[in-house]
Amino acid sequence: MSKHQTDTLFEMERAGPETLRGHIIRVAFESAADTEFDYLVGDQMWPVRAGQRVEVPFGRNNRLQKGFCVEADIGAEEAFGSSERGIRLKAVSRVVDKEPLVDFELMALARWIGSYYVCPLGQVLAAIVPAAVKKGAGVKTQKYVYLMIGLADSEGIITELRGKKQKQIVAFLRQRKAFGPDSALELQAVLETADCGAEPLKRLVEREIVRVGQKTVLKSLPAIPKAITMGTQPQIVLNADQRDALESIKAQIDRAGVDQGSDRFRPVRRLTGSRRNRQRQDRTLYQGHPSGVAEGPQCHRAST
Repeated sequence: MSKHQTDTLFEMERAGPETLRGHIIRVAFESAADTEFDYLVGDQMWPVRAGQRVEVPFGRNNRLQKGFCVEADIGAEEAFGSSERGIRLKAVSRVVDKEPLVDFELMALARWIGSYYVCPLGQVLAAIVPAAVKKGAGVKTQKYVYLMIGLADSEGIITELRGKKQKQIVAFLRQRKAFGPDSALELQAVLETADCGAEPLKRLVEREIVRVGQKTVLKSLPAIPKAITMGTQPQIVLNADQRDALESIKAQIDRAGVDQGSDRFRPVRRLTGSRRNRQRQDRTLYQGHPSGVAEGPQCHRAST
């Protein structure tokens, strides 16, 4: 029996030939269920891509649960509710995420982790995606506005409008060339420029002169400490001991490149700026030497 087919977990509704109208997706849950389940997606919710979360009825009581879509647009012959089995698939209630939280590479990694550690795929995906991402932290929705008329018609529309604020809104959008969703302007900025409230804009929307849409934008960038930000570090200046140690390392690397067959380790003495510390640390590091003891000719003190 396929891992996507379980006849004994829940009561199944028998369906006739009209079953499986729509798109079929496969869903993995964060629960301990070690299988995935197939659901129907209506055309009004399509498309749904792998990596997005959906809310679906689950179990005998049809309790709504969130799960990850792990496969999209499955063929009817491969689905759990195939016509041959006569099983009616339940429908997706809503799509939670507008964009996939897991891309193709992460999905493949999650499948490998689940297979290697014998862990349900849903639990692996839940662990991969941070809780802040699931809650939409750092993301907000902003409203944007743009003209639904062309540049040639905009001048005539401005003349026909009676309201002063409506004229200012259309003129500002025309000046900024906001003639489509790609060039739309933030709604609040337009209202502030026209020095008006939402009522004049509402009248323009009713007359289908402008349209208001929504975009999901990043609210704030992750907080990165300045100390680890690239390009902000000061230039590193080596002291005399550090320069001598670096030259010694380079020279020994060059010599090791000539004799690649040798497994001997060429140690470098640890240097400090304090004479007292040099006396206390008057020894050579032997990490990696096969015998643990360095050969005499190779142990030398770097000049200070």
